[in-house]
Amino acid sequence: MVSLFLNAYRALPPVPPAYDYTRPVPAGEQQGDGWFDDSAFIGHSLIEGFEGFSKVDANIHYFCDTGLSAKGAASYSGFALPDGGAGTLEEGLSQREFSKIYIMLGVNEVGGSRERFKENMISLIRLIRDNQPEGIPIYILELTPTTRERADGSPFTRENVEKMNGALAEVCEEEKCYLVDLWSCFAGQDGYLPAEISGDGVHLKAPQYRVMADYILARTVDEI
Repeated sequence: MVSLFLNAYRALPPVPPAYDYTRPVPAGEQQGDGWFDDSAFIGHSLIEGFEGFSKVDANIHYFCDTGLSAKGAASYSGFALPDGGAGTLEEGLSQREFSKIYIMLGVNEVGGSRERFKENMISLIRLIRDNQPEGIPIYILELTPTTRERADGSPFTRENVEKMNGALAEVCEEEKCYLVDLWSCFAGQDGYLPAEISGDGVHLKAPQYRVMADYILARTVDEI
């Protein structure tokens, strides 16, 4: 009887450790482009660049616009909708259930209030969850660094970028989202974006969007 009990006990699956949302998703097995199938990306001009130049072979829906902010994402009415036409993010989310959501915002809030940015991000995440299946995985992409030249005399300083990324880490902890450390993907040894991979000091040159895609695809979480 004791032997049968022990065998049954050993057959139970191990209990996974609690996920630490305070830390970026660690590098792991490289996923194929199909990982992105039926996902949605929400963001500003860098997500527009990702859509246009990453060459990802997957069914992704993009809710993006140049100049988009965390606050503006909730009210903007010009997004391309899954069922056609244009409308708000809420309308688009209500039309289709997605496998996962990626969000990249904050560039257009650099130099602004850290706390207001954080509040707007939390409101956006809750809007997404109100209009998608319970438990949908949400990945938050960090701000990428800017070049040293662009940082000088502008709001795009290393300190401001780090401030916004710190706010995103807190959002992920509070809202149970997955943080992707894109800053480390593109920062040089001095902490700035290398000038040769950017045309204007903020945005990436076309080939770098495939680099971004591969970096994200190596930082995924298997939901249990």
